[in-house]
Amino acid sequence: MTANVLAIQPECQPLPEVTERHVSFRVGADQIQAILTLPTGTAPRHGVIFTHGWSGNRCGPAAIITTLARRLAQNNCASLRFDFRGRGESAGNGLESTLTTMADDLVEASRQFAALSGIRKPVYTGLCSGGNVAIGALNRLPDAKAIVMLSVYPFSDGDAFGRDARRTLHFLKVYWLKATRPETWKRLWRGDVNLKQVAQVILNPLLRRKAGKQREGQQDAAKPATPQVARATQSESRLQPGQEPPRKFLANLRPGLPGLFIYGTGDPDAKAAIDYYGTYITEHSLPIRIEHINGANHNFSSQFWFNQVADLTLAFLDQLP
Repeated sequence: MTANVLAIQPECQPLPEVTERHVSFRVGADQIQAILTLPTGTAPRHGVIFTHGWSGNRCGPAAIITTLARRLAQNNCASLRFDFRGRGESAGNGLESTLTTMADDLVEASRQFAALSGIRKPVYTGLCSGGNVAIGALNRLPDAKAIVMLSVYPFSDGDAFGRDARRTLHFLKVYWLKATRPETWKRLWRGDVNLKQVAQVILNPLLRRKAGKQREGQQDAAKPATPQVARATQSESRLQPGQEPPRKFLANLRPGLPGLFIYGTGDPDAKAAIDYYGTYITEHSLPIRIEHINGANHNFSSQFWFNQVADLTLAFLDQLP
């Protein structure tokens, strides 16, 4: 085990075939809380690392991640699900989350999972924005065996994951308050404060606003298929009016990496996302397939829809070496 593992709680068995442990480890100065799920009494044949959505936690909406992790364990698959910093039970300030910080969390979680389970080549399974995190971090995850993406949306322009729409005045206030604390000056003296990162956090909103103004008035010929898709996508900060979603992170989808993307036909954002990823997959002949669950919403919230997600995922894992 690596030195960053701080605590491993006693085992519990939520189901006869499933063993779970609460694990905590550090990323930077913050403690991450996670759950390691293992098949009881047998060596796992695959390992899965889950990444939850932007405003969620390691359980997922309607406990979809927890339930899927246990279903996988019943089929001899180990998994790790964790709260990103500033989410769920993990320490940290969620308002400071960026592509870099969330990728850092995932990279460290991968190290911990390898140490705890012995599985060095995990499958990354992301839900919604968690899928964007996983894809965006793939260039730092060379041992990825495959990916499973659930309702993952297009990346937003200049993505620090779309949701880090901070306000300059807010962060000026935050850092001003921090500057009045003696502990902050001690950390600065020790070199523990990254002044460049602080400046980026404060200035990012201004830079984004300037870039947005430069794009005002531009028209994008490729419109979402329906007004519902347009409204829902905009509310998720994935696509903005007059912009086409960037494709730079799609380069992380490498030819030798198998993948499964699952969408519900009842998700109003699904068509735009399927067009976005499907076009790239076809253009580059990637070993990734896209599956549809008839009538399912964004979070696959019925038992019937969840069972289809689980069955598709298990069938996909069965095909992996």
